[in-house]
Amino acid sequence: MDSYTHEIINDDTRLQLYFVPITGSNFYSPLHWHGHLEIIFMQAGFMDAFINDQKYTLKKDDMLVVNPRELHATRPWGDADYLLLQIPFDYLSRVISNVSLLQFQAYFPSVTTNSGHRQLAMCLFELARTYKEKEDGYLLHFSSVAYEFLYILYRDFSRQISPQAKEKDNRNLEKMDEVIRYVKNNYKNNISLKDAASLLNISPEYFCRLFKKHTGQTFLAYLNAVRMSRFYQDLMATDYSVTDLMERHGITNYKVLIRDFKQTYGTTPNKLRNRL
Repeated sequence: MDSYTHEIINDDTRLQLYFVPITGSNFYSPLHWHGHLEIIFMQAGFMDAFINDQKYTLKKDDMLVVNPRELHATRPWGDADYLLLQIPFDYLSRVISNVSLLQFQAYFPSVTTNSGHRQLAMCLFELARTYKEKEDGYLLHFSSVAYEFLYILYRDFSRQISPQAKEKDNRNLEKMDEVIRYVKNNYKNNISLKDAASLLNISPEYFCRLFKKHTGQTFLAYLNAVRMSRFYQDLMATDYSVTDLMERHGITNYKVLIRDFKQTYGTTPNKLRNRL
């Protein structure tokens, strides 16, 4: 799945949303956005998640909500298990008026006395059970639980934002999206700060501050993350040597590659490949 800019989600034609339990995942998804509401509910392991300029470290039973059109990235610590629910914007707009001017709470820690938190967690557990067992009529029950989840989220954990604030968010997203798309198409090549800044017609110094302000990371860190993610995908799917993969994905420093790869995936490229 291409997850480096505007992510396209294939909706289940019957449920009109996307739900899947993910097990043993160590896939690093660099900065991207999509029009769906996304919920991550941790089951095991740990994950760093970034929404705009905020970082969250998720553990078992923590929940993260990513609003439509929010820049975000996820990086598990080694293998992680979690439930993933993605709800299309059209689905939301049919049942919630002015949903484009709503913002849902992002982080729901497991250690809480809030009854609404617990209700949301119970809904997700029930979605997972229904999805797994697929009893007669499960689509009806699944949909009813999904609606209950949305109702609680809307009732207790949403706030209105002004049209002016939304317009400002959209302008900022457009700027960052232009950079993200450029990196997606050119990450194999040498990309300088000057190249990236020229996309927005600003100085490299101002670009650095702007990118960090809206993404929570430096441009170089983002560029390296894209290269690392592409490198990882080809490492798992092809027989190319590590040296060949470095060349194919614009990675020039072997020591930095090994350091960053171990930080992200907990081992070296060759050791990870040998596990297959």
